[in-house]
Amino acid sequence: MKKKKKNIIIILIAICIVTVIGIIFFKHSKKIETSTTSEPEEQNYSKEIEEKSYNDIINNSVSNEIKNEVKEVKNEVNENIISNENQNKKNNNENKQNNTSNDKNEVQQSSTKYPTGKTKYYIKVNYGANAVTIYKKDENGYYSIPVKAMVCSCGTATPKSGVYKTSKGYEWGTLEGGTFGRYSTRIIGGILFHSVPYTSESEDSLEYWEYDKLGTTASLGCVRLSVADTKWIFDNCEVGTQVEFYTSSDPGPLGKPTAQKISDNVECRNWDPTDTSSNSPWNK
Repeated sequence: MKKKKKNIIIILIAICIVTVIGIIFFKHSKKIETSTTSEPEEQNYSKEIEEKSYNDIINNSVSNEIKNEVKEVKNEVNENIISNENQNKKNNNENKQNNTSNDKNEVQQSSTKYPTGKTKYYIKVNYGANAVTIYKKDENGYYSIPVKAMVCSCGTATPKSGVYKTSKGYEWGTLEGGTFGRYSTRIIGGILFHSVPYTSESEDSLEYWEYDKLGTTASLGCVRLSVADTKWIFDNCEVGTQVEFYTSSDPGPLGKPTAQKISDNVECRNWDPTDTSSNSPWNK
């Protein structure tokens, strides 16, 4: 009986041990399973954290780089704006200075626009327009008042600029090619005011074909005028009168007189039509 009871106790103990071992084994298996199944999640979570951290780092890096570039661009823009503003201020100051300078020049030019001198008249020869204008002085002593306009013929050797003073004159003077000029006034060197050429020292030997060229470039270099005009200079403009040459399409303040054409008038054409001589057929 005792032996039977002992065996029962041993069996119960064994069952308990097996049960305990089974429970332990089950819990251990569950833990292993749980650990096995959760590892990928932990790995994924860890991976997500790593990726997120990496992305954050990248994003922060890119963001910082962009911010730095934007900042640099903004600084450059600001510098350019400041530079442009300074340049504009400089240009404005220069323009103001230039305008002031131009104003001063205009004042100076307006005060010295017209020449002065000791003689009664001042002569301006417009090479471009083949015209002459005579000026007299105003109340301030400037040659600003035009008093007479003349049609002329300049030439290839005529000065196109410069101011000269007249010297002696000739009632009759020898010209190039064996011709003669009346009421000649020397300007500079071989350049003179004189009439249209004559073939001899005779009032009725005018080269009428040359007279018809008055108002155009036709001389060798002298300033050809009608007899009346060249005589006016000869009689009224003393030695030392200033003669200014210039070139302009504008003939001058009094315009440019029209020269008479005489070649078709066979009876009178050997005489200058402006000659006041009583012997001239133009005056009969």
